[in-house]
Amino acid sequence: MATKAGTSAVRATVPAIVVLSAFAFGSPAFGAAQKMRDGKQVVDTVCAACHAQGKDNAPKIGDRSAWTPRFAKGLDVLIDAAVNGHGGMPSRGGVSQLEREELRSAVLYMFNYGLPPVAPPPEVAKADPRHKLVAGTDIYFGAMPAEAMRSSGQGKAGVPSGKGYYHLNISLADQKTGAQVKDAKVKLRVTDGMSEQSSALSPVVANNAVSYGDFFKLTSGGAYNIQAEVTRPGLPKPIVTNFEFRAP
Repeated sequence: MATKAGTSAVRATVPAIVVLSAFAFGSPAFGAAQKMRDGKQVVDTVCAACHAQGKDNAPKIGDRSAWTPRFAKGLDVLIDAAVNGHGGMPSRGGVSQLEREELRSAVLYMFNYGLPPVAPPPEVAKADPRHKLVAGTDIYFGAMPAEAMRSSGQGKAGVPSGKGYYHLNISLADQKTGAQVKDAKVKLRVTDGMSEQSSALSPVVANNAVSYGDFFKLTSGGAYNIQAEVTRPGLPKPIVTNFEFRAP
């Protein structure tokens, strides 16, 4: 990557790099069977011999004003020069074991050296398929097998005795205040594309929490669209939203 500074400079540079290379790559950390070296490793053990001080006009590490013109024809052209040798720098910096991708990493490391690290983008929270926010209302959908409710002793008197029943439940909260919505009317329409069930849900009170629910018979493995229609006092029209549910 350094420009040629005369025959004598080339003769003086090559042996120094070769000696450094033999030392670095003869160590266990740089054995031929080791994993790909990152840019910093390559620069510290090979490239710094010339690029740290700008020997023979080699662009210094972190000197972007010197590196930028060399990028003018594109990164791949610059890497080709590093692979094949250029000016006072021999092919692959005098280290035949260096892979093209390792040289690429080294060049980018030298160009970007000294720049503040770029913070990774913030993680985007995955959408909760059981939660919808519509018209200022947080709507939560839940489902529990009737068999599980019977075995736990929850409301045995009202739990259907047959198989395949699920208690589908809607909980509501005001998005602005976070308060439970206790005075709504909720209807569910449940369909698998072949059949349809609908019901006005009854209020369910448990541990001072109010929700709305009813039992529906669902086929194991069936994929269902659950349409909730919520009527809240003060809102001009019902809120309608949909959930997807697959019966285990």
